[in-house]
Amino acid sequence: RKTIADEIGKPPYVVFPDTTLRALAKHRPASDETLRFIRGVGETKRRRYGTRFLAALDDWSREHGGGRDVGLAAP
Repeated sequence: RKTIADEIGKPPYVVFPDTTLRALAKHRPASDETLRFIRGVGETKRRRYGTRFLAALDDWSREHGGGRDVGLAAP
């Protein structure tokens, strides 16, 4: 989040607020499709930042193990 915020010249909370980061860490969406179920990830932010956040979650999962799409279901 900080890297993206620095690139766009905005504070990190503009990219995603802490509550959204916590939800991303908890649920670890595996695809663009399941990313949309995370509160705070609207269509615009999903298009702008989704790929990068999904890649970070992929890296974390490879390093630490653990499932993806934890507890995610259509709202």
